[in-house]
Amino acid sequence: MNFTAKEPMKLAMVGGAIAATALLSACGGNTGAGAGSPVKAASAAAFEQVPQGGGPGAAPGGSAGSAASQGDVDCSRHGGQVGPAGGPQMDLIAKVSTDGSIPGCTEAFTVIAAYYQKVPTEGEGPGRRVLNAEGDWDCALLDPAARPGVVRCGKGATGLAIETAPSAGTAPAPAPRKFPNTTQQVQFTGYDSAEDMIRFQLVAHHDGGPDDGTWDPVDDTTYRLPIQSGAEVLSAATMCPGESATIGDDGLGTGPCSRDELLEKLKDVHPILAQIVVNGDDRITSIKEIYHP
Repeated sequence: MNFTAKEPMKLAMVGGAIAATALLSACGGNTGAGAGSPVKAASAAAFEQVPQGGGPGAAPGGSAGSAASQGDVDCSRHGGQVGPAGGPQMDLIAKVSTDGSIPGCTEAFTVIAAYYQKVPTEGEGPGRRVLNAEGDWDCALLDPAARPGVVRCGKGATGLAIETAPSAGTAPAPAPRKFPNTTQQVQFTGYDSAEDMIRFQLVAHHDGGPDDGTWDPVDDTTYRLPIQSGAEVLSAATMCPGESATIGDDGLGTGPCSRDELLEKLKDVHPILAQIVVNGDDRITSIKEIYHP
């Protein structure tokens, strides 16, 4: 099966650590993408426009060892793997929609290249979502905790989608652990129910001023961790309000509070100060509210 580039295409990747230019020649079939490029391409054939719904340019099911499922198209079979500069490289899969249509590989590479270019400055939230990454295409990390690095892009209401995926037989790199076997002082900022993750910022106490000092953020980063089943949750005054504050000599809460009560409070985005204990699996096993008048 032969693939030829129908048009020259230039992908300009700029900004920060992402900088590369890929110029495809319809005659020579060469690419200028270097090792630091967010998107690698093996040849001009990489960007063959796969016809909607398959056809002569499609590769149903992908190649041997491909991460594509039956009916999807493994664009990386023809164009190499993709990924952020210096990050893990994955296969680029054009997903078959419910009506049988499939994005072309030319479009797929263009969209994913645009996402990797824009995400350092435009990525929103834990999923690093970029709206209108390329035209009507929106992209985001599919499941940062369970499938680190996997990006999914969808084109408006068309049902067209592309997705990155580790090659078959290659397990995705485990998500880096942030706070294993540590105790941290934090301020909760919310709860992501879809992924069962508590959001928080690290804080530190500074003496002076009214109310026995202040608790201030250590940095501008919002972190997320799951809470262990059966975790200890102890309220001082805010997490599970009672008739009076329940505080130990260390200024930490002592009033038993259920996990569900805590999560309901966090859904309302109450800025609760707490001391958390994190186990070796990066799961929160203990939460004690920090009393602050």
